[in-house]
Amino acid sequence: MPRLLLSTENRSRNSARSAEPHGDLGPLRRQVFAITDAILSGTAPEEAAVREQLRWHLADNPDQPEKALLNHLLSVSTSLQDDSA
Repeated sequence: MPRLLLSTENRSRNSARSAEPHGDLGPLRRQVFAITDAILSGTAPEEAAVREQLRWHLADNPDQPEKALLNHLLSVSTSLQDDSA
């Protein structure tokens, strides 16, 4: 089982991340597709910017929908925190 790196640890040059997804991402990927489909199939005009932002993240991470959704959720969370401050 791979060991998680602490934020203070560095990766060696030989341990670069593989672009290939891990074999056990099937259930996660299905959940990600269900979530992104639910967001993108929305029709509320006030959510159009959110849908466009998710489309941008998906286009920016074409082979990594999990990463795209994570980045989208992080950016939405940051936006919400900025708005409430």
